[in-house]
Amino acid sequence: MSEIKGQKLFVNVGPSEARRRLKGFGHGVRKVQSNGRNQAVIIHTATRQNLTELEAKFADVGFASRATELAEPIENLRNLGPTSCRWLHDMGVYTIDELRKLGAVDTFRIVKRSHPEASLNLLYALVAGLADRDFRDLSEEEKQTLRSAAFAAD
Repeated sequence: MSEIKGQKLFVNVGPSEARRRLKGFGHGVRKVQSNGRNQAVIIHTATRQNLTELEAKFADVGFASRATELAEPIENLRNLGPTSCRWLHDMGVYTIDELRKLGAVDTFRIVKRSHPEASLNLLYALVAGLADRDFRDLSEEEKQTLRSAAFAAD
């Protein structure tokens, strides 16, 4: 079987979500396939306006023309579940790099304002996830330091 010809657009959603977003689009989309965890590649022949429209469908989650340029989606951060990811999306954090720039403590504070039901486990999950650790492995001393930072007067 020959390789499908076209340009590639790498996006920060899985293939099924990419297909859902593209339903009814059809302007030059040849194939959608997996590009790893929570990422897909769209093979297309779209140009100019159609390419702009195609990219706009993924502007909220991130896209790139090269796999190496695409930041890793927040869904890939260790310790986070779907609810935590949704809360982060609500505040505009879609990638691990965006979380790293904002910082785990500030991110937790912002989420907590919008979602009072968010527990300290979210803070622990963010900090540990950025260090590629399980949140249950944080020591009591680390947790106390994080609690103090999270609830310190602004």
